Amino acid sequence: GTGSAAPLLTLKAYGYVKLDAAYDSQKTSAGDLMFYVLPKVNGESDNEFNITARETRLGLELAGPDMEGLKTTGKIETDFYGGNTANSPNLRLRLAYLDLAMPWGTSVRAGQDWETFITVIPRIVNFSYLADSGALGLRRPQFRVTQEIPIYNKTKLVAKIAAARTIGEDIDGGMQDDGADSGYPSLQYNLCLETPLLISRPAKFSVSGHWGNETVDQTVSNQVVNSDANDYNTWSVIGSIILPVHAKVALEGTIWQGENLDTYYGGIGQGINKTLQKGIGAKGGYIQLITDLTEKLNWNLAYGVDDPDNQDLNAGNRSKNQMVFTSVYYKITSAVTAAIEYSYMTTSYKDQANAANNRVQGAMIYKF
Repeated sequence: GTGSAAPLLTLKAYGYVKLDAAYDSQKTSAGDLMFYVLPKVNGESDNEFNITARETRLGLELAGPDMEGLKTTGKIETDFYGGNTANSPNLRLRLAYLDLAMPWGTSVRAGQDWETFITVIPRIVNFSYLADSGALGLRRPQFRVTQEIPIYNKTKLVAKIAAARTIGEDIDGGMQDDGADSGYPSLQYNLCLETPLLISRPAKFSVSGHWGNETVDQTVSNQVVNSDANDYNTWSVIGSIILPVHAKVALEGTIWQGENLDTYYGGIGQGINKTLQKGIGAKGGYIQLITDLTEKLNWNLAYGVDDPDNQDLNAGNRSKNQMVFTSVYYKITSAVTAAIEYSYMTTSYKDQANAANNRVQGAMIYKF
C-alpha cells in the first residue's frame, strides 16, 4: 500500500488558564503584578486586594515544511496584559517568530522573542518575574543567529548574537521613541556553556548582555527645536547560572550591571535622569532554590535585588528594591496546578522613608 505524505505544516495549540488572587499590605506598582512598593501617604499604609485572569495564555506552535536539511519552526503566543479594564482586558502579543535550523548547528530566528541575553527565568507566581527586583529583560523584536559548538560528549557551547529593537521612552516629549530616534538597533549577545556537572541534566554558565543607544531631542512645548541633542547609552553585562545539584534540586540565578535599563526592567524602572542629563547606572541579580519534593509538589525560595547608583538619582527616586519570596506549587491533576506564594518587598527612596509590602498570592492554573 501507499503511505500518506507527511504534512507540510503542523500546528499545535498550547497555553493555560490562570486565576491570580493577591493581597498586599501596601499599595504596589502595578497591583495585579508587583514591580515595587509605593510610598505611604501621611505615614499610613494602603492595603489592597486584586484578582485577575489576565495571565491566561494562548499559543500556537508551528512546524514545517522542512526541506534539504533546513528545519522550519515558529511560534505565536499571547496573553491578556494588553491594558483596558479589569474584567475585559486586551490581548497582548508575547512571542511571534520563525526559526530556521541548519544541520551544522546554526539557526536563525526572526520576530519577537525573549531577550537574547536571558539564560534563566525565575519560577514565580507573581507575573512580574522579578522585573525591577533582580531579573533583567523581557521580550522584543529581533533578528538572531545562534551557533551550537559541540565540545565533547554532552558538553557544548551555545553562542547567540542579535540585532534587537531599542525600545526607549519619549522623555523629550517630541512624539518619537528615543530608542528609534537613535537610528540603529541594539546589539545583544549570549555565550553559554552547557555541561553535565553534578547530575546528567546539564548545568549552564553564561555571560551575556547588550549595548544600544537612545537619542533625545531638545524640545520647547513639545516642539523639537534641536534634533538629536543628546545621546544616552544603554548597556548590560550579565552572568547567569543554572546548576542542578540533584534530580529534584537546582540552584539558579543571575548577577548584572548596566546603565539606562528602564525598558529592560532594571534600575527599578528608571533609565535617564533628565535633571542631571545622564543615564542611571544599576546593578543587581537574584538567586533561587528550586526543589521538586515529589512528582506533585514543588517548593521554591528566592531573593532578588535591583540597586541603582545613588549619585545618578534625584531626591525621591527609587534607590533600592529587594524581595524575598517562597512559593509552593501542587499538581491536583496532570493538567491543574494550585500555587501559593508569600513575598516581602522593600523599596527604598532617596532621602525619603522606605516602603515595605507583604504580599500573599494564590493561583489556579489549567495547562493545555
